[in-house]
Amino acid sequence: MKRREFLQAMGGSAAVLFIPLPQVEQILKQGVQINLKCLGNTPGPTYLDGRTANSTVGLAPKTAKPYSGTKWLVASMQGDLLRLQCKGSVPGNRWLDGRTGNGSVGLAPNTKEPFTGTLWRVVYLDRNNPNIIALECQGKVNGPRWLDGRTANGSVGLAPKTDPPYTGTHWEVMKAGVIIDEG
Repeated sequence: MKRREFLQAMGGSAAVLFIPLPQVEQILKQGVQINLKCLGNTPGPTYLDGRTANSTVGLAPKTAKPYSGTKWLVASMQGDLLRLQCKGSVPGNRWLDGRTGNGSVGLAPNTKEPFTGTLWRVVYLDRNNPNIIALECQGKVNGPRWLDGRTANGSVGLAPKTDPPYTGTHWEVMKAGVIIDEG
């Protein structure tokens, strides 16, 4: 192959390499209402559900009624830090709160001291899809930090890492408003 033909062939190939892939819309922004779907590898309920009546958090099988706590408001977001407010229809505590001292997760009445676990750091897990994330609790007490959906039994807690066996630490962010009825 002549040098000129080679350069033309490479130029054509190189142009193909620089065509951008379709962009996935980044949903995670302040003021947006979202659903969080646990990507754990065990069958079971998958949607993060704030239970405002008793200040607990678990997983729901769908975002349709009676699971109004599956809708979350990104109440504040600065850089990679955010706070999530449950938009459930029942009165009660609303702030997603990681309790690093004992590895539990619940709902707090506000985001002030002593509820330091209401601040979360977003870690993007898929460079091609900004809606696949892990959430690291920024609570002041030492302990496990990663939001972990336990699909086998529908519970939520904090895990010490995001590697297996903690597959429930991977979450997909979706715009709320679309009713998801998987059951």
